Amino acid sequence: MLLSRFALVASLFALIALCACAPNGLEVVGETDEKQYQLAKDYQGQGRTEEALSAFLRVIDARRDAPESHFEAGYIYLDSMKDPVKAIYHFDRYLQFKPQSPQATQVRQLIETAQKEFARQLPAHPYQGELDRIDLMELVKSLKLENDSLTRDLAAAQQRVQQFENVMGGARRVPTAVAGQQSRTPSQGQAATPTPNPASAPRSYTVKSGDSLSGISRAVYGTPNRWIDIYQANRDRLSSENDLRVGQDLRIP
Repeated sequence: MLLSRFALVASLFALIALCACAPNGLEVVGETDEKQYQLAKDYQGQGRTEEALSAFLRVIDARRDAPESHFEAGYIYLDSMKDPVKAIYHFDRYLQFKPQSPQATQVRQLIETAQKEFARQLPAHPYQGELDRIDLMELVKSLKLENDSLTRDLAAAQQRVQQFENVMGGARRVPTAVAGQQSRTPSQGQAATPTPNPASAPRSYTVKSGDSLSGISRAVYGTPNRWIDIYQANRDRLSSENDLRVGQDLRIP
């Protein structure tokens, strides 16, 4: 009888110790004893970084606290994935769980490294010096807004280029048709139009009512095909090949 009572008391003490180690009856197994944690370390040893990261993240999802997995995930994000923002998040979580651990100083240094890496990734912003006061969330928000603005500007620029190419394509077809008409042999009894000598072409031309670049080219060179030369020589005066104004002086190349 005495032996039975002693066994019962020992069992109660063991149950109390177990409950103290595992609040609410959960998490009896230590983090580093988790199968997923050990699997992640095996993957690391084999160089299978992405699979190791996935296993560490599964440990984090399954436990209320997983500082060692947070540390390992943060280091993978910083060193292998080149994602300093996620690295900072996991390092911060490690410090929340183990602020006084011997490894805490190293983790804080890794956070500084990740902050500098994040700043170096920003386009056209060569940040230098002390970065401890950088508000990462504000920088991410600002960078997203800048990216959205650049995307809109790029789309608008591409649309303008497409419109210009359409206009240029139509303008090239018009002079070609005119040239074909002019190249026909004059019928008998019809006087041929004198062909101007390109060497004697004037150095400037004043735009008259009804003029076009192909017409001006025909007048000074004897062919409408050199309208593009006149246009290129006057790009500072013409916004397009159709932007002719009466009285405007054009250079004749």
